[in-house]
Amino acid sequence: MTPRHRIAAAAAAAVLAAGAAAPGGAAAAAEPAPVPATGNGAWSVGPANRSGALAARPSFSFEAPPGKTVRDVVRITNLTARPITFRLYGTDAYNTPRDAGFALRTAEETPRDVGAWISLKSGSPTIPPRSAKEIPFTLKIPANATPGEHIGGVVALNTAIESVQESGGARVGVRRAVGARVYLRVAGPLTPGLRADGLGVNRSDPTIPFVQHGRGTIRYTVVNTGNQRMSPTVRVRATGAFGREIKRWPDRRLPEILPGERTEITLPWKGTPALDTVTVRVEMVAAGGIDVRAQTRFTVVPWIALLTLVGAVFLVWSVLPRLIRRWRDRAGLTPRETGVFL
Repeated sequence: MTPRHRIAAAAAAAVLAAGAAAPGGAAAAAEPAPVPATGNGAWSVGPANRSGALAARPSFSFEAPPGKTVRDVVRITNLTARPITFRLYGTDAYNTPRDAGFALRTAEETPRDVGAWISLKSGSPTIPPRSAKEIPFTLKIPANATPGEHIGGVVALNTAIESVQESGGARVGVRRAVGARVYLRVAGPLTPGLRADGLGVNRSDPTIPFVQHGRGTIRYTVVNTGNQRMSPTVRVRATGAFGREIKRWPDRRLPEILPGERTEITLPWKGTPALDTVTVRVEMVAAGGIDVRAQTRFTVVPWIALLTLVGAVFLVWSVLPRLIRRWRDRAGLTPRETGVFL
């Protein structure tokens, strides 16, 4: 039976420029430098201004108390030679699990945070070729909204299927989307926080230790436990017995981890020790006095090599004397016993 034609929204959000978290828990994030609206070459999405031209801001940035309603306008520009019908919606942002990339939820996912507070005046506009349309929207902050940063976006999804791919025996229609980020700071105290979970090392020991190189992978999960986005610097090092340093990895600046989000970090390790007691330490430092540390310890013993060595020693110890005795007997070197009988 022919698989049914299924439609999936892909590329729901592009990676957009964003301002860094305000250091030291400042009242608001620093205003980023002006950049063009986010686009994919066929259409773009970004804030509009009163003159009808593109606003000199890369994203929407608001600061308001709980219960407040803010208003703004999103500008959708069709750069192609044909009309495009869009589906506009507000949604929440998240970090991709593997690389901490910024992403926006798809239209099929129900928003639970700032995306649910966004109401667009027109949800499905058709924009003529090489023209733009400005769509007003409101952001109604609930009275019980928690203080801190709430991050999402306004997404323009092309309702037309642009390509078809095969996936798991089914034909999947692909639709593209572009999103403009929305940064909302709800008035109240900022409480930055980070945590490192599940630090561990997976190893593949060499068959011939001290001759071949072992390999390993360090894994840990970075969790943003606060209400402010953070971009920590991570330092990782491994020490052996008596505290001597085995390896130190270059410092790494992670992308922004959004409030409540987590991402898994993997770090390859070539040349793991063949015999040692190893401690791996991870330290994360960020603005606001954040300094988080985690460590794990393991002991490396080349059991296969040791068992082989013990077996060889046992073999030599038990067999070699017999071989020597036999050789001496054949060579006539074994002294003969003589005695006096009375």
